[in-house]
Amino acid sequence: MSSFYDDEEMPLPLTRRSFRRIPLGTERGNDSYEIAEPSFHRRDRMRPFTAGALMGLLAGAAGLGVVHGLHPARIEQLIAGGATQWAVSHEISTAIAYATAAASGALVGAAFACVTRHLRRFVPLLVWAQVFFVSLTMLVLAAPRLAEGSRTFASGAGTALTPAILAASAAFAFVVAFQLPLRRRG
Repeated sequence: MSSFYDDEEMPLPLTRRSFRRIPLGTERGNDSYEIAEPSFHRRDRMRPFTAGALMGLLAGAAGLGVVHGLHPARIEQLIAGGATQWAVSHEISTAIAYATAAASGALVGAAFACVTRHLRRFVPLLVWAQVFFVSLTMLVLAAPRLAEGSRTFASGAGTALTPAILAASAAFAFVVAFQLPLRRRG
């Protein structure tokens, strides 16, 4: 006898289930219907790519928001530099920065959801996302130092932002993990 918790995760009520109505009788004029339970492949869930892209869109903007919140002067300086380079106002440059972070997050979140589509429980997906995105961020931050031949990670101008970027990648991983209840199993 199998337990309720053996193979299935507990569903989170983020989507409404739709039920089909099946006629009970075959006679004409019979108004009796039976409500059928949804099949194993629920049609009220998003595909992993779509769910990952949606959560990545939110997570990309949230990740930039974490860095912006932890180091506002440094990010404002970069946004101001972009505004002068593109000859746009500061507000438009800020919107472009957040839109770019959101679009990049959508691409990464969609790819991550496709790779992890067989993880069906929230906690393992969250742990995997934390390990994956923080490791990926550390690799990206260390790549310029490794290309220069430096053996130390803590040299260079970007070291002040490193803790904020790592915190942003952890926030990104946390938000992207919420795509699990939105996606269809498969």
